[in-house]
Amino acid sequence: MKCKKLFAVALTATMLISAVPVSADAKETLNFWFPTFASSDGEVTDVEFWEEVIAPWEEENNCEVNVEIIPWDNYEEKYLSGANSNNGPDIGYMYAEMFYDYIDNEQLVDIDEYFTEEEKQNYLYYSLGNHMGGQYGLPVVVGNPRILVANMDILSEAGIDAVPATTEEFLAACQAIKEKTDYTPFLQDWGNSHYGVMGGIFWPFFWGNGGEIVDEEGNLTIDSEAGIQTVEFLKNLYNEGYLSETCTSCDDSIEPFRNGEVAMIYAPSSNIISVDNINWDFVAVVQGSACAKTFVAADSLVLFESCENKELAADLMKHITSADVMSQFHTKVSQQPPITADDTYVGDARFENLFTEYADNFVSLPVFQAAASLYDYLFKNLQSMMLGEMEPADVLTDTTAYYNDNLKF
Repeated sequence: MKCKKLFAVALTATMLISAVPVSADAKETLNFWFPTFASSDGEVTDVEFWEEVIAPWEEENNCEVNVEIIPWDNYEEKYLSGANSNNGPDIGYMYAEMFYDYIDNEQLVDIDEYFTEEEKQNYLYYSLGNHMGGQYGLPVVVGNPRILVANMDILSEAGIDAVPATTEEFLAACQAIKEKTDYTPFLQDWGNSHYGVMGGIFWPFFWGNGGEIVDEEGNLTIDSEAGIQTVEFLKNLYNEGYLSETCTSCDDSIEPFRNGEVAMIYAPSSNIISVDNINWDFVAVVQGSACAKTFVAADSLVLFESCENKELAADLMKHITSADVMSQFHTKVSQQPPITADDTYVGDARFENLFTEYADNFVSLPVFQAAASLYDYLFKNLQSMMLGEMEPADVLTDTTAYYNDNLKF
């Protein structure tokens, strides 16, 4: 009898709640996740920027957007946790290594139907969001190529008048700097905790030697002549004293460069512009044994299947990537090239022609199964090699065996 009374009370309460009218002015809510781009000493924080530029769109659409800035350190873990607990974003930001599993698990929306042909034509890199047979990304940050930057005063002291443009010139410059100056010839971030730094410390050399990460069927192909040549090259830089001994604990080579301690580094183009106390110059790509290639970001906005109002979310994606918002982002937060035809370049004049002159030399990472886990394992092996704990010849064979036995299904 007591149970029946409790059930009746609960049912009455439910009916009363259901009878409460929902306001016609009730606002829909979208969750927007984006990584950290604003510098700690910049004029605006990431949250402040996005809340400001999204506010007019919220008012126009009677909608609230919850902006959450995700730190790079646990970026992939945060997404995985959110997606598996239905507590993730409606709109998020992904780089190539993240796409495969989310597409394979049908967690991302093919957004092509939400864009007109005219809108597609306005996006300069729309096709870079096409993965595994669908338009699962809308490119938002396409840029930040890793470039070789040099302190020209140190190079001049060593008798060098131009930034090295080939591997041979680079090695000759390292030798001259070591012999004729008291400065460190070259520095890399081997002490970093995230494999993303390979964009500046491994991939440019690997691709320049003709290496490919995977073949057309998605098979791992790093254990190749080009791969072996690259790992031996990097270890020799360390053995010869061209690469600073501190590289194994360094996680931000820009600071020693800014302090005038090192002659050359690889750096993202948008990061190096903050160095205004050094007489520096750069080359976009270094000619390796096979070609001249370097890493470039091709990161995208994505729409999750769990989003209840996909059309509204797609409209927010269009607003975020509009010329008005992106020109402000590139000015106030991170200098990058335009992503739409109706936008204009607002960054450092030295980089204005990077994409018009070197577009064919820039490479983004491929989408394939367990890419992030593969890169993480490879990076740890490379770090072990630099620490003297693993032989160069074993780095790629061990990585390939681990990938084939544990990651690829």
